[in-house]
Amino acid sequence: MLRVEYNDPNMILRNRPTNWGAGVYLYNDEPFTGVWVYRENNGQITAEYEYKDGIFDGRQATYWPNGNLEEEYFQKYDYNIGAFKRWNEQGVLISHQEFDELGNWIKTIL
Repeated sequence: MLRVEYNDPNMILRNRPTNWGAGVYLYNDEPFTGVWVYRENNGQITAEYEYKDGIFDGRQATYWPNGNLEEEYFQKYDYNIGAFKRWNEQGVLISHQEFDELGNWIKTIL
C-alpha cells in the first residue's frame, strides 16, 4: 500500500464537496488510495490515516510520543465502523466501543 508523508507537496485537498460534505484528497492529481503518515521532527510517527479514492476508508491510528498506540478505529467516509479503541500512554486499553457498518453505536465493551 502506498505510504505518503503529511508534507508531501503532491497531496492536495480538492475542496469540491462530496455528498457527505467533505472534500477528496488527491495525490499527483488522482484520488489518493494509501496511508497518509504524520511524523514529529524527530521521525516519530504520530498518526496514520488510510484513504481509498481520496476519502477516509480503513484504519485510522494515532500514537503517543513514546510510540505506543493511542487510538485505533476504522472509518468509512465520516463515520466509524467496527472497533474504536483507546489506550493510555503506558499501553493499557482504556476504552473500546463497537459500531455497525453504518456508523451506529452498538455497544461499549470498556
